[in-house]
Amino acid sequence: MKVPAPLLIALCAFGIAHAQVLMEPADRPVTLTGTIRLMHGYGPPGYGEDKKTDVKVSYLAIELPRPVNIACTPQLPELASIQCGPAKRLRLLFSSSSGDQLKSVALKRLGQSVTLSGKLERRTNMGEMTPILIEVSAIEAGAHSQ
Repeated sequence: MKVPAPLLIALCAFGIAHAQVLMEPADRPVTLTGTIRLMHGYGPPGYGEDKKTDVKVSYLAIELPRPVNIACTPQLPELASIQCGPAKRLRLLFSSSSGDQLKSVALKRLGQSVTLSGKLERRTNMGEMTPILIEVSAIEAGAHSQ
């Protein structure tokens, strides 16, 4: 069967674009390299729907050079792209026994390349700010940091 050229080009483009997303496991530690950022957004009650009344929030995140994703089952099939999509920005969570120390290291490395280790998880509510989060277990200077 001969595939029409426009369809072949579209399929190749889709494959290349899809290959740009790195699938990571949610059940074991991963290591990611990116830039630490202090992000600003809006919290309750509307998480940005009404910027005059919604609480302003700040959070630490890592910006990655390419998006990552983890396995996900959407609540409804039509919500798959919203609930289960990839992310280039992941909110940092510090809930381990060394969380305060890790948060201090992250704050000292704002705007710098770092390598983070931790477990990825899917957002469970809008207050978590990014679709994918990382529970940080270690932070090291990235490949280009001094």
